[in-house]
Amino acid sequence: MYRQIPRTEILDALAHLRELHRQVRPSNDRERYAFERRELVTKNLFSNLRRTGDHPTLSMLLEIADMFSLTIEGAHRLFGYDLGGIREYDFRLNGGRTHIVESYAFERDLLVDLPLELASSEAFASDGTLRELVRSWQRDVPMRALKGPAWRRPGAFYVHVGTEDSLGSSLPPGAMALVEPIEEEEARQPNPRSIYLLQFGNGYRCSRCVVSRGRLQLLNAERSYSGPQEFAYPKSVRIAGRIRMFAVPLPLPEYSQLSFTRYEGNAELVLPWEHRTRDQLLAAKHKRFRRSQDEEQHVREFLQAELHTKFSDRTWRRYRSPGPSEPHVPALLHLTLTHFARYTDSLQAGGYMIRDSSRFSLETLLTAKHYGELLTPRPTASVPMPTEVWETRRSEFVEWPPLLAVKFPQLRLWDDRVIRLAQGSPIRGLHPQIAPGSWMLLEKLTGIPDTRSDGSKKGWSRPLYVFRRGVEILCGYLEREGNRFALLSSNDEGSAKVTFHPDGLRDVSRVCGVAVPI
Repeated sequence: MYRQIPRTEILDALAHLRELHRQVRPSNDRERYAFERRELVTKNLFSNLRRTGDHPTLSMLLEIADMFSLTIEGAHRLFGYDLGGIREYDFRLNGGRTHIVESYAFERDLLVDLPLELASSEAFASDGTLRELVRSWQRDVPMRALKGPAWRRPGAFYVHVGTEDSLGSSLPPGAMALVEPIEEEEARQPNPRSIYLLQFGNGYRCSRCVVSRGRLQLLNAERSYSGPQEFAYPKSVRIAGRIRMFAVPLPLPEYSQLSFTRYEGNAELVLPWEHRTRDQLLAAKHKRFRRSQDEEQHVREFLQAELHTKFSDRTWRRYRSPGPSEPHVPALLHLTLTHFARYTDSLQAGGYMIRDSSRFSLETLLTAKHYGELLTPRPTASVPMPTEVWETRRSEFVEWPPLLAVKFPQLRLWDDRVIRLAQGSPIRGLHPQIAPGSWMLLEKLTGIPDTRSDGSKKGWSRPLYVFRRGVEILCGYLEREGNRFALLSSNDEGSAKVTFHPDGLRDVSRVCGVAVPI
Protein backbone atom coordinates (compact mmCIF):
# COMPACT_ATOMS: atom_id res chain seq x y z
CA MET A 1 0.00 0.00 0.00
CA TYR A 2 3.03 2.29 0.37
CA ARG A 3 6.24 2.57 -1.61
CA GLN A 4 8.75 5.22 -0.67
CA ILE A 5 9.18 7.65 -3.57
CA PRO A 6 12.49 9.54 -3.94
CA ARG A 7 12.06 13.23 -3.21
CA THR A 8 13.52 14.13 -6.60
CA GLU A 9 10.86 12.03 -8.36
CA ILE A 10 8.07 13.85 -6.52
CA LEU A 11 9.60 17.24 -7.36
CA ASP A 12 9.98 16.30 -11.03
CA ALA A 13 6.33 15.22 -11.16
CA LEU A 14 5.18 18.48 -9.55
CA ALA A 15 7.28 20.48 -12.00
CA HIS A 16 5.62 18.66 -14.90
CA LEU A 17 2.15 19.30 -13.47
CA ARG A 18 2.95 22.99 -13.03
CA GLU A 19 4.25 23.38 -16.59
CA LEU A 20 1.21 21.54 -17.93
CA HIS A 21 -1.19 23.91 -16.18
CA ARG A 22 0.85 26.97 -17.18
CA GLN A 23 -0.19 26.28 -20.76
CA VAL A 24 -3.72 27.39 -19.86
CA ARG A 25 -3.88 31.18 -19.76
CA PRO A 26 -6.49 32.55 -17.32
CA SER A 27 -9.40 34.35 -18.97
CA ASN A 28 -11.25 35.70 -15.93
CA ASP A 29 -10.69 36.68 -12.31
CA ARG A 30 -11.49 33.23 -10.95
CA GLU A 31 -8.98 31.56 -13.27
CA ARG A 32 -6.36 34.23 -12.52
CA TYR A 33 -6.78 33.61 -8.81
CA ALA A 34 -6.43 29.85 -9.33
CA PHE A 35 -3.32 30.41 -11.49
CA GLU A 36 -1.65 32.63 -8.89
CA ARG A 37 -2.55 30.27 -6.06
CA ARG A 38 -1.16 27.30 -7.98
CA GLU A 39 2.13 29.12 -8.53
CA LEU A 40 2.37 30.02 -4.85
CA VAL A 41 1.48 26.52 -3.67
CA THR A 42 4.03 24.97 -6.03
CA LYS A 43 6.75 27.36 -4.88
CA ASN A 44 6.05 26.50 -1.24
CA LEU A 45 6.00 22.79 -2.02
CA PHE A 46 9.36 22.96 -3.76
CA SER A 47 10.79 24.74 -0.76
CA ASN A 48 9.18 22.61 1.96
CA LEU A 49 9.49 19.13 0.43
CA ARG A 50 13.27 19.32 0.59
CA ARG A 51 13.08 19.79 4.35
CA THR A 52 10.05 17.74 5.41
CA GLY A 53 9.75 14.02 6.07
CA ASP A 54 8.65 11.37 3.61
CA HIS A 55 4.96 11.53 4.53
CA PRO A 56 2.81 14.56 3.61
CA THR A 57 0.12 16.04 5.78
CA LEU A 58 -3.40 15.32 4.63
CA SER A 59 -4.08 19.02 4.01
CA MET A 60 -0.99 19.28 1.78
CA LEU A 61 -2.01 16.25 -0.26
CA LEU A 62 -5.59 17.46 -0.69
CA GLU A 63 -4.39 20.90 -1.74
CA ILE A 64 -2.19 19.31 -4.41
CA ALA A 65 -5.21 17.36 -5.67
CA ASP A 66 -7.22 20.59 -5.94
CA MET A 67 -4.46 22.66 -7.53
CA PHE A 68 -3.43 20.17 -10.20
CA SER A 69 -6.76 18.49 -11.07
CA LEU A 70 -5.62 15.17 -9.60
CA THR A 71 -7.99 12.45 -8.50
CA ILE A 72 -7.76 11.59 -4.84
CA GLU A 73 -5.99 8.37 -5.84
CA GLY A 74 -3.59 10.28 -8.08
CA ALA A 75 -2.60 12.67 -5.30
CA HIS A 76 -1.90 9.73 -2.98
CA ARG A 77 0.04 7.86 -5.67
CA LEU A 78 2.28 10.91 -6.14
CA PHE A 79 3.64 10.22 -2.66
CA GLY A 80 3.69 6.43 -2.98
CA TYR A 81 0.30 5.40 -1.56
CA ASP A 82 -1.81 2.82 -3.40
CA LEU A 83 -5.41 3.33 -2.29
CA GLY A 84 -6.51 0.24 -4.20
CA GLY A 85 -4.58 -1.81 -1.64
CA ILE A 86 -6.93 -0.72 1.14
CA ARG A 87 -9.40 -3.48 0.25
CA GLU A 88 -6.79 -6.22 0.60
CA TYR A 89 -5.50 -4.85 3.89
CA ASP A 90 -9.03 -4.43 5.24
CA PHE A 91 -9.86 -8.07 4.53
CA ARG A 92 -6.58 -9.25 6.02
CA LEU A 93 -6.91 -7.25 9.23
CA ASN A 94 -10.68 -6.97 9.67
CA GLY A 95 -12.14 -9.91 7.76
CA GLY A 96 -13.25 -11.67 10.92
CA ARG A 97 -15.92 -9.06 11.67
CA THR A 98 -19.00 -8.12 9.67
CA HIS A 99 -18.57 -4.50 8.61
CA ILE A 100 -19.32 -1.99 5.86
CA VAL A 101 -16.49 -1.95 3.34
CA GLU A 102 -14.99 0.45 0.82
CA SER A 103 -16.66 0.14 -2.57
CA TYR A 104 -15.52 3.40 -4.13
CA ALA A 105 -13.23 2.60 -7.06
CA PHE A 106 -10.29 4.95 -6.53
CA GLU A 107 -8.87 3.77 -9.86
CA ARG A 108 -11.01 6.20 -11.90
CA ASP A 109 -9.14 5.61 -15.17
CA LEU A 110 -8.99 1.83 -14.89
CA LEU A 111 -10.17 0.47 -18.25
CA VAL A 112 -12.93 -2.12 -17.95
CA ASP A 113 -15.26 -4.16 -20.13
CA LEU A 114 -18.99 -3.51 -20.01
CA PRO A 115 -21.81 -5.33 -21.83
CA LEU A 116 -23.14 -3.62 -24.95
CA GLU A 117 -25.52 -6.07 -26.62
CA LEU A 118 -27.36 -8.71 -24.64
CA ALA A 119 -29.12 -11.83 -25.81
CA SER A 120 -32.91 -11.92 -25.95
CA SER A 121 -35.20 -12.43 -22.97
CA GLU A 122 -35.82 -15.96 -24.22
CA ALA A 123 -32.10 -16.73 -24.01
CA PHE A 124 -32.00 -15.58 -20.38
CA ALA A 125 -34.88 -17.95 -19.60
CA SER A 126 -32.43 -20.84 -20.00
CA ASP A 127 -29.04 -21.57 -18.49
CA GLY A 128 -26.19 -20.08 -20.48
CA THR A 129 -22.59 -18.93 -20.54
CA LEU A 130 -21.37 -15.36 -20.47
CA ARG A 131 -20.39 -15.75 -24.14
CA GLU A 132 -23.96 -16.75 -25.06
CA LEU A 133 -25.71 -14.08 -22.98
CA VAL A 134 -23.50 -11.07 -23.80
CA ARG A 135 -23.15 -10.83 -27.57
CA SER A 136 -20.86 -7.81 -27.71
CA TRP A 137 -18.88 -5.66 -25.30
CA GLN A 138 -17.84 -2.07 -24.75
CA ARG A 139 -14.09 -2.30 -24.32
CA ASP A 140 -11.66 -0.04 -22.49
CA VAL A 141 -14.29 2.07 -20.76
CA PRO A 142 -12.83 4.04 -17.80
CA MET A 143 -14.27 3.26 -14.37
CA ARG A 144 -15.41 6.86 -14.03
CA ALA A 145 -18.00 6.20 -16.76
CA LEU A 146 -19.94 3.87 -14.44
CA LYS A 147 -22.43 6.47 -13.28
CA GLY A 148 -26.07 7.31 -13.61
CA PRO A 149 -29.17 5.21 -12.87
CA ALA A 150 -28.41 2.73 -15.67
CA TRP A 151 -25.30 1.55 -13.82
CA ARG A 152 -25.46 2.64 -10.18
CA ARG A 153 -28.06 2.53 -7.42
CA PRO A 154 -27.96 5.73 -5.32
CA GLY A 155 -27.35 4.95 -1.67
CA ALA A 156 -26.29 1.33 -2.22
CA PHE A 157 -23.30 0.13 -0.21
CA TYR A 158 -21.46 -3.12 0.48
CA VAL A 159 -20.87 -5.21 3.57
CA HIS A 160 -18.36 -7.97 4.25
CA VAL A 161 -19.80 -10.88 6.24
CA GLY A 162 -17.31 -11.72 8.97
CA THR A 163 -15.57 -15.08 9.04
CA GLU A 164 -15.66 -15.15 12.85
CA ASP A 165 -18.76 -13.28 14.05
CA SER A 166 -21.42 -14.63 11.66
CA LEU A 167 -22.71 -17.71 13.48
CA GLY A 168 -26.42 -17.85 12.69
CA SER A 169 -26.12 -15.27 9.91
CA SER A 170 -28.41 -15.63 6.90
CA LEU A 171 -25.39 -15.23 4.59
CA PRO A 172 -22.24 -17.38 4.36
CA PRO A 173 -19.10 -16.13 6.14
CA GLY A 174 -16.67 -14.31 3.89
CA ALA A 175 -19.41 -13.15 1.50
CA MET A 176 -19.57 -9.66 0.03
CA ALA A 177 -23.14 -8.35 -0.05
CA LEU A 178 -24.86 -5.37 -1.65
CA VAL A 179 -27.17 -3.42 0.65
CA GLU A 180 -29.80 -0.97 -0.55
CA PRO A 181 -31.61 1.60 1.60
CA ILE A 182 -35.20 0.97 2.64
CA GLU A 183 -38.15 3.24 3.33
CA GLU A 184 -39.40 3.96 6.85
CA GLU A 185 -42.46 1.79 6.31
CA GLU A 186 -40.32 -1.27 5.58
CA ALA A 187 -38.11 -0.47 8.57
CA ARG A 188 -41.22 -0.55 10.77
CA GLN A 189 -42.46 -3.80 9.25
CA PRO A 190 -39.58 -5.73 7.64
CA ASN A 191 -40.41 -8.57 5.27
CA PRO A 192 -39.59 -11.90 7.00
CA ARG A 193 -38.55 -13.35 3.62
CA SER A 194 -35.93 -10.63 3.05
CA ILE A 195 -32.44 -10.51 4.55
CA TYR A 196 -31.45 -7.26 6.24
CA LEU A 197 -28.24 -5.71 7.49
CA LEU A 198 -28.79 -5.07 11.19
CA GLN A 199 -26.64 -2.64 13.14
CA PHE A 200 -25.99 -3.23 16.84
CA GLY A 201 -23.85 -1.42 19.36
CA ASN A 202 -21.25 -4.19 19.05
CA GLY A 203 -21.30 -4.91 15.31
CA TYR A 204 -23.44 -5.90 12.35
CA ARG A 205 -25.43 -8.96 11.39
CA CYS A 206 -27.13 -10.15 8.19
CA SER A 207 -30.39 -11.81 9.09
CA ARG A 208 -34.06 -12.26 8.37
CA CYS A 209 -36.22 -10.70 11.05
CA VAL A 210 -39.69 -9.60 12.11
CA VAL A 211 -40.79 -6.67 14.27
CA SER A 212 -43.68 -6.80 16.71
CA ARG A 213 -44.60 -4.67 19.73
CA GLY A 214 -41.29 -2.89 19.96
CA ARG A 215 -39.21 -6.06 19.64
CA LEU A 216 -37.12 -7.27 16.71
CA GLN A 217 -36.85 -11.04 16.46
CA LEU A 218 -34.15 -12.78 14.45
CA LEU A 219 -35.15 -15.61 12.14
CA ASN A 220 -32.22 -18.03 12.06
CA ALA A 221 -31.57 -20.99 9.80
CA GLU A 222 -28.48 -21.97 11.82
CA ARG A 223 -29.47 -24.42 14.56
CA SER A 224 -26.14 -24.07 16.36
CA TYR A 225 -26.85 -20.41 17.13
CA SER A 226 -28.05 -20.10 20.73
CA GLY A 227 -27.63 -16.37 21.35
CA PRO A 228 -30.34 -13.77 21.98
CA GLN A 229 -33.21 -13.87 19.51
CA GLU A 230 -35.06 -10.69 20.46
CA PHE A 231 -33.94 -7.09 20.87
CA ALA A 232 -35.61 -3.83 21.82
CA TYR A 233 -36.44 -2.01 18.59
CA PRO A 234 -35.37 0.57 17.56
CA LYS A 235 -33.46 1.20 20.79
CA SER A 236 -30.99 -1.72 20.59
CA VAL A 237 -30.90 -2.52 16.88
CA ARG A 238 -31.24 -0.62 13.61
CA ILE A 239 -32.20 -1.99 10.21
CA ALA A 240 -29.50 -0.43 8.02
CA GLY A 241 -30.81 -1.76 4.69
CA ARG A 242 -31.93 -4.78 2.70
CA ILE A 243 -29.47 -7.30 1.24
CA ARG A 244 -30.08 -7.64 -2.51
CA MET A 245 -27.23 -9.90 -3.61
CA PHE A 246 -24.11 -11.56 -2.31
CA ALA A 247 -20.97 -12.99 -3.87
CA VAL A 248 -18.62 -15.47 -2.27
CA PRO A 249 -15.50 -17.45 -3.31
CA LEU A 250 -15.91 -21.23 -3.14
CA PRO A 251 -15.38 -23.57 -1.50
CA LEU A 252 -15.24 -21.68 1.78
CA PRO A 253 -12.72 -22.62 4.47
CA GLU A 254 -14.34 -24.18 7.52
CA TYR A 255 -14.24 -21.08 9.70
CA SER A 256 -14.59 -21.26 13.48
CA GLN A 257 -17.54 -18.96 14.00
CA LEU A 258 -18.82 -17.19 17.08
CA SER A 259 -22.04 -15.36 17.80
CA PHE A 260 -21.67 -11.61 17.34
CA THR A 261 -23.27 -11.20 20.79
CA ARG A 262 -20.01 -12.43 22.35
CA TYR A 263 -18.25 -9.26 21.23
CA GLU A 264 -18.15 -6.19 23.42
CA GLY A 265 -19.32 -2.84 22.11
CA ASN A 266 -21.68 0.01 22.95
CA ALA A 267 -21.68 2.40 19.99
CA GLU A 268 -24.68 4.50 19.01
CA LEU A 269 -26.80 3.25 16.11
CA VAL A 270 -25.42 5.68 13.54
CA LEU A 271 -24.22 4.68 10.06
CA PRO A 272 -20.67 5.76 9.10
CA TRP A 273 -21.63 8.47 6.60
CA GLU A 274 -24.05 10.04 9.09
CA HIS A 275 -21.26 11.23 11.39
CA ARG A 276 -20.57 14.94 11.06
CA THR A 277 -16.93 14.87 12.15
CA ARG A 278 -14.04 12.45 11.80
CA ASP A 279 -13.52 12.14 15.55
CA GLN A 280 -17.17 11.06 15.94
CA LEU A 281 -16.72 8.46 13.19
CA LEU A 282 -13.56 7.00 14.72
CA ALA A 283 -14.92 7.09 18.27
CA ALA A 284 -18.06 5.20 17.20
CA LYS A 285 -16.01 2.62 15.30
CA HIS A 286 -13.76 2.17 18.34
CA LYS A 287 -16.79 1.49 20.54
CA ARG A 288 -18.42 -0.89 18.05
CA PHE A 289 -15.37 -2.97 17.13
CA ARG A 290 -13.36 -3.66 20.26
CA ARG A 291 -10.08 -5.50 19.75
CA SER A 292 -8.12 -7.53 22.26
CA GLN A 293 -4.74 -6.14 23.31
CA ASP A 294 -2.94 -8.83 21.32
CA GLU A 295 -4.99 -8.05 18.22
CA GLU A 296 -4.38 -4.32 18.59
CA GLN A 297 -0.66 -4.95 18.89
CA HIS A 298 -0.64 -7.17 15.79
CA VAL A 299 -2.58 -4.64 13.69
CA ARG A 300 -0.37 -1.77 14.83
CA GLU A 301 2.90 -3.55 14.12
CA PHE A 302 1.69 -4.72 10.73
CA LEU A 303 0.57 -1.27 9.59
CA GLN A 304 3.64 0.45 10.99
CA ALA A 305 5.81 -1.89 8.93
CA GLU A 306 3.70 -1.42 5.79
CA LEU A 307 3.37 2.36 6.06
CA HIS A 308 6.95 2.95 7.26
CA THR A 309 5.94 5.07 10.23
CA LYS A 310 5.13 4.64 13.93
CA PHE A 311 2.13 5.72 15.96
CA SER A 312 1.37 5.88 19.66
CA ASP A 313 -1.76 5.23 21.74
CA ARG A 314 -1.84 8.96 22.36
CA THR A 315 -2.16 9.57 18.62
CA TRP A 316 -5.23 7.33 18.37
CA ARG A 317 -6.89 8.89 21.40
CA ARG A 318 -6.25 12.39 20.05
CA TYR A 319 -8.02 11.73 16.76
CA ARG A 320 -10.99 10.10 18.48
CA SER A 321 -11.62 13.34 20.38
CA PRO A 322 -12.62 16.79 19.09
CA GLY A 323 -9.64 18.96 18.23
CA PRO A 324 -7.88 20.94 15.51
CA SER A 325 -5.21 18.30 14.77
CA GLU A 326 -5.01 17.13 11.15
CA PRO A 327 -3.33 13.75 10.61
CA HIS A 328 -0.57 12.93 8.18
CA VAL A 329 -1.64 10.60 5.39
CA PRO A 330 -0.21 7.37 6.88
CA ALA A 331 -1.87 8.19 10.20
CA LEU A 332 -5.28 8.52 8.53
CA LEU A 333 -4.77 5.28 6.61
CA HIS A 334 -3.76 3.58 9.84
CA LEU A 335 -6.75 5.03 11.72
CA THR A 336 -9.11 3.96 8.95
CA LEU A 337 -7.98 0.34 8.87
CA THR A 338 -7.61 0.02 12.63
CA HIS A 339 -11.17 1.26 13.18
CA PHE A 340 -12.92 -0.82 10.46
CA ALA A 341 -13.71 2.38 8.55
CA ARG A 342 -13.89 3.27 4.87
CA TYR A 343 -11.28 5.74 3.65
CA THR A 344 -13.94 7.73 1.82
CA ASP A 345 -15.80 8.17 5.12
CA SER A 346 -12.58 9.19 6.89
CA LEU A 347 -11.99 11.88 4.26
CA GLN A 348 -15.54 13.16 4.03
CA ALA A 349 -16.14 13.18 7.79
CA GLY A 350 -13.06 15.42 7.95
CA GLY A 351 -14.73 17.92 5.64
CA TYR A 352 -13.22 16.89 2.28
CA MET A 353 -15.63 16.07 -0.54
CA ILE A 354 -14.24 13.78 -3.23
CA ARG A 355 -14.49 15.54 -6.61
CA ASP A 356 -12.93 13.05 -8.99
CA SER A 357 -15.41 13.39 -11.87
CA SER A 358 -13.53 16.18 -13.69
CA ARG A 359 -10.03 15.27 -12.56
CA PHE A 360 -7.25 13.08 -13.90
CA SER A 361 -5.13 10.21 -12.70
CA LEU A 362 -1.45 10.86 -12.04
CA GLU A 363 -0.47 8.63 -14.95
CA THR A 364 -2.70 10.57 -17.36
CA LEU A 365 -1.22 13.91 -16.31
CA LEU A 366 2.38 12.73 -16.39
CA THR A 367 1.90 11.21 -19.85
CA ALA A 368 0.39 14.38 -21.33
CA LYS A 369 2.82 16.80 -22.98
CA HIS A 370 0.21 19.42 -23.83
CA TYR A 371 -2.81 20.44 -21.78
CA GLY A 372 -4.97 20.11 -24.87
CA GLU A 373 -4.50 16.34 -24.73
CA LEU A 374 -6.60 16.37 -21.56
CA LEU A 375 -9.52 18.11 -23.24
CA THR A 376 -10.48 15.25 -25.56
CA PRO A 377 -13.95 13.85 -24.76
CA ARG A 378 -13.85 11.00 -22.31
CA PRO A 379 -15.45 7.68 -23.27
CA THR A 380 -18.92 7.14 -21.89
CA ALA A 381 -20.74 3.94 -21.00
CA SER A 382 -23.65 3.17 -23.31
CA VAL A 383 -26.74 1.54 -21.85
CA PRO A 384 -26.76 -2.12 -22.94
CA MET A 385 -29.38 -3.17 -25.47
CA PRO A 386 -32.11 -4.37 -25.58
CA THR A 387 -33.05 -1.93 -22.83
CA GLU A 388 -35.83 -4.09 -21.40
CA VAL A 389 -33.46 -7.05 -21.04
CA TRP A 390 -30.86 -4.88 -19.31
CA GLU A 391 -33.41 -3.41 -16.90
CA THR A 392 -34.58 -6.89 -15.96
CA ARG A 393 -31.02 -8.03 -15.30
CA ARG A 394 -30.24 -4.88 -13.33
CA SER A 395 -33.31 -5.42 -11.16
CA GLU A 396 -31.78 -8.75 -10.12
CA PHE A 397 -28.43 -7.31 -8.99
CA VAL A 398 -29.45 -3.65 -8.41
CA GLU A 399 -26.34 -2.15 -10.04
CA TRP A 400 -23.16 -3.01 -11.91
CA PRO A 401 -20.93 -3.62 -8.86
CA PRO A 402 -17.79 -1.45 -8.95
CA LEU A 403 -15.91 -4.15 -7.05
CA LEU A 404 -16.71 -6.58 -9.89
CA ALA A 405 -15.22 -4.19 -12.43
CA VAL A 406 -12.06 -3.76 -10.34
CA LYS A 407 -11.69 -7.51 -9.79
CA PHE A 408 -12.43 -8.49 -13.40
CA PRO A 409 -11.65 -5.47 -15.61
CA GLN A 410 -11.52 -7.66 -18.76
CA LEU A 411 -14.66 -9.61 -17.98
CA ARG A 412 -15.26 -10.57 -21.62
CA LEU A 413 -12.21 -12.88 -21.51
CA TRP A 414 -13.97 -15.12 -18.99
CA ASP A 415 -16.69 -16.02 -21.55
CA ASP A 416 -17.26 -19.79 -21.07
CA ARG A 417 -15.90 -19.85 -17.52
CA VAL A 418 -18.89 -17.83 -16.29
CA ILE A 419 -22.38 -19.32 -16.39
CA ARG A 420 -25.83 -18.14 -15.36
CA LEU A 421 -28.40 -20.49 -13.85
CA ALA A 422 -31.80 -19.28 -15.01
CA GLN A 423 -33.69 -21.42 -12.49
CA GLY A 424 -31.05 -21.50 -9.78
CA SER A 425 -29.97 -24.71 -8.11
CA PRO A 426 -31.60 -25.84 -4.84
CA ILE A 427 -28.77 -27.82 -3.24
CA ARG A 428 -29.05 -29.54 0.12
CA GLY A 429 -27.27 -27.74 2.95
CA LEU A 430 -26.86 -24.33 1.30
CA HIS A 431 -28.43 -21.31 3.00
CA PRO A 432 -29.59 -19.22 1.33
CA GLN A 433 -30.27 -21.28 -1.77
CA ILE A 434 -28.63 -20.57 -5.12
CA ALA A 435 -31.48 -18.49 -6.52
CA PRO A 436 -32.70 -18.11 -10.11
CA GLY A 437 -30.43 -15.73 -12.00
CA SER A 438 -27.28 -16.68 -10.06
CA TRP A 439 -23.91 -16.46 -11.79
CA MET A 440 -21.03 -18.89 -11.27
CA LEU A 441 -17.32 -18.68 -11.96
CA LEU A 442 -15.80 -22.02 -12.97
CA GLU A 443 -12.33 -23.52 -13.04
CA LYS A 444 -11.05 -26.63 -14.77
CA LEU A 445 -10.29 -29.75 -12.77
CA THR A 446 -6.58 -30.39 -12.34
CA GLY A 447 -7.07 -33.97 -11.15
CA ILE A 448 -9.65 -36.48 -9.95
CA PRO A 449 -11.73 -34.89 -7.15
CA ASP A 450 -11.48 -36.42 -3.69
CA THR A 451 -15.18 -37.09 -3.18
CA ARG A 452 -14.60 -38.66 0.24
CA SER A 453 -12.96 -35.48 1.52
CA ASP A 454 -15.63 -33.37 -0.20
CA GLY A 455 -18.42 -35.34 1.47
CA SER A 456 -17.01 -34.70 4.94
CA LYS A 457 -17.60 -30.96 4.57
CA LYS A 458 -20.83 -29.06 4.98
CA GLY A 459 -22.64 -26.10 3.52
CA TRP A 460 -20.63 -23.64 1.47
CA SER A 461 -17.40 -25.42 2.48
CA ARG A 462 -18.31 -28.47 0.41
CA PRO A 463 -17.08 -28.10 -3.19
CA LEU A 464 -19.70 -27.60 -5.90
CA TYR A 465 -19.30 -28.88 -9.43
CA VAL A 466 -20.90 -28.12 -12.77
CA PHE A 467 -21.48 -30.71 -15.47
CA ARG A 468 -21.76 -29.33 -19.01
CA ARG A 469 -22.51 -31.33 -22.11
CA GLY A 470 -23.97 -29.49 -25.06
CA VAL A 471 -26.62 -27.06 -23.79
CA GLU A 472 -27.13 -29.07 -20.60
CA ILE A 473 -25.82 -27.49 -17.38
CA LEU A 474 -26.20 -29.23 -14.02
CA CYS A 475 -24.79 -28.00 -10.70
CA GLY A 476 -24.41 -29.96 -7.48
CA TYR A 477 -22.27 -32.21 -5.32
CA LEU A 478 -20.00 -34.84 -6.81
CA GLU A 479 -20.14 -38.33 -5.34
CA ARG A 480 -18.63 -41.71 -6.16
CA GLU A 481 -20.87 -44.67 -7.02
CA GLY A 482 -18.66 -47.69 -7.52
CA ASN A 483 -16.49 -47.06 -10.55
CA ARG A 484 -18.67 -44.15 -11.69
CA PHE A 485 -19.22 -40.56 -10.58
CA ALA A 486 -22.61 -39.02 -9.84
CA LEU A 487 -23.56 -35.34 -9.81
CA LEU A 488 -26.55 -34.62 -7.56
CA SER A 489 -28.13 -31.34 -8.57
CA SER A 490 -31.06 -30.93 -6.18
CA ASN A 491 -32.42 -31.99 -2.82
CA ASP A 492 -35.96 -32.49 -4.12
CA GLU A 493 -37.42 -35.93 -4.68
CA GLY A 494 -36.90 -36.87 -8.28
CA SER A 495 -34.09 -34.33 -8.63
CA ALA A 496 -31.71 -34.40 -11.56
CA LYS A 497 -28.83 -36.82 -11.31
CA VAL A 498 -26.24 -37.65 -13.89
CA THR A 499 -23.72 -40.48 -13.68
CA PHE A 500 -20.63 -40.97 -15.81
CA HIS A 501 -17.33 -42.83 -16.03
CA PRO A 502 -14.10 -41.10 -14.94
CA ASP A 503 -13.41 -39.98 -18.51
CA GLY A 504 -16.59 -37.90 -18.23
CA LEU A 505 -14.78 -35.60 -15.81
CA ARG A 506 -13.64 -33.63 -18.86
CA ASP A 507 -17.16 -32.17 -18.87
CA VAL A 508 -17.00 -31.22 -15.18
CA SER A 509 -15.75 -27.93 -13.69
CA ARG A 510 -15.36 -26.84 -10.09
CA VAL A 511 -17.27 -23.76 -8.91
CA CYS A 512 -14.81 -21.22 -7.52
CA GLY A 513 -17.24 -18.35 -7.00
CA VAL A 514 -20.94 -17.53 -7.05
CA ALA A 515 -23.05 -14.36 -7.12
CA VAL A 516 -26.62 -14.81 -5.89
CA PRO A 517 -29.53 -12.34 -6.13
CA ILE A 518 -31.85 -12.20 -3.13
